[in-house]
Amino acid sequence: MRLYVTGGTGLVGSNIIRLARARGGEIIASQYGPEPEWRVDYELDPLNLADHDAIRASILKYKPDAVIHCAAILDQLFMRANRELCWSIMVDGTRALAEACREVGARLVFVSSDWVFDGQVDLVDETSPPNPVNFYGVMKMASERDLAAMDGLDYGIGRLAGIYGLNYAAPSLARMENGLGFDFSVYVIYRLAAGLPAEVWTGPKVNDVAHPTLASDCADMLLRLAAHDGNGVFHCFGSEAINRIDLAHQIAAAFKADPALIMPTRTDQAVLDEYRHVGIPYRTRMSTERTAHRIGRRAFNVNEGLTKFRAEWDEFWR
Repeated sequence: MRLYVTGGTGLVGSNIIRLARARGGEIIASQYGPEPEWRVDYELDPLNLADHDAIRASILKYKPDAVIHCAAILDQLFMRANRELCWSIMVDGTRALAEACREVGARLVFVSSDWVFDGQVDLVDETSPPNPVNFYGVMKMASERDLAAMDGLDYGIGRLAGIYGLNYAAPSLARMENGLGFDFSVYVIYRLAAGLPAEVWTGPKVNDVAHPTLASDCADMLLRLAAHDGNGVFHCFGSEAINRIDLAHQIAAAFKADPALIMPTRTDQAVLDEYRHVGIPYRTRMSTERTAHRIGRRAFNVNEGLTKFRAEWDEFWR
């Protein structure tokens, strides 16, 4: 398979590329912003997703069998302050990519998010109506709708949640700061691995319950989706939901760290003030059974994911 990956220096994209290369695939990765931190054995194609003509030209040049579209803007404050630019990249850029994929007969896997939901429903599945509470979620929902409405497009929408893991292209980009979202686990892992205290915000305006997802595991799910022949929405995240404190304690157990280093803390007031106009879903708990049946496996539960990650961590830093 000739695979085209956007966002190849990101956490998910780097894991997709690593796994695909191990399986013998041919890789083209679009590149914008930070470059890989070492020499790579796949082709890099500079691409600005705000340049929709360049998107079409790149896909027509490489004629991939499948495209996995991981690239995204994640900074909530930047998105709020630059809505037109972000919409051009995240929504119009995705539509341009889909149109180019349709033109060359490539399958498109679009990476979406659990944040298309508001976190107010106890359990949602792949067919539940979205109700995003922030602009990021709105843009992901808009792209999901665009793809579903496009005649003749071979596509899969792979929703992810709470991603953690190793960035195999640019380790320095690993997020080592606390946050309101469920990707706070990366911060906890790096703090505990270094024997340092890890604050876990448990007060207002946090994503308190979600599905932690190992990046290498969702990479396998997305590659399966790229080879699948069904259209629609797929839940490619971890198969078990957990709250922030319990996850932090499971991380401590996986790394044999002192659980006393975990410090439940009220959400930082300065962050609350900064994000006062940005909605954060409180509980994103979702079913994965339908997706597991359709693509032939379920993603890891919490313990399975952390056990696998600890092995990856030890190998990477050996």
